[in-house]
Amino acid sequence: MPAPSTQFSIAVHVLAALAHYEGYFTSEHLAGSVNANPIFVKKILVKLSKANLVDSAVGKSGGYALARSAESISLFDIFSAVDPPSASAVHTYPVNADCVISSNIQEVMADVLTDIQVAVEKQLRGTTLANVVSRIKAKVEAPFDQN
Repeated sequence: MPAPSTQFSIAVHVLAALAHYEGYFTSEHLAGSVNANPIFVKKILVKLSKANLVDSAVGKSGGYALARSAESISLFDIFSAVDPPSASAVHTYPVNADCVISSNIQEVMADVLTDIQVAVEKQLRGTTLANVVSRIKAKVEAPFDQN
């Protein structure tokens, strides 16, 4: 089974850092926050730039910054920008016509996976980058559960 893509979570991480710290940061600096290869982070930043989620500036004080407010960037915007592979797909093995399961599983699973994708997209559209940053700040302010 192929390894899951981390591009979405890294993209959210980088954008959350830009939203929290405000300003322009180099891909190397952002890669340090992620603790990942700067070239990999740069590739993600290029995708985020093409999706108009980050601005880039060249020069001594250049780097990347949010292109718009964290409140106006949904997780779906980020998800769409990095275009991660689907978590699941329906198998394409030939149908065994003598088996009721084999004859119907592809169509049924296609419907199930569509329903899952719709639910995921709804959740992503309803969550903003500002929500993520707020949740991170809440963890910093209350690092221990009081229960």
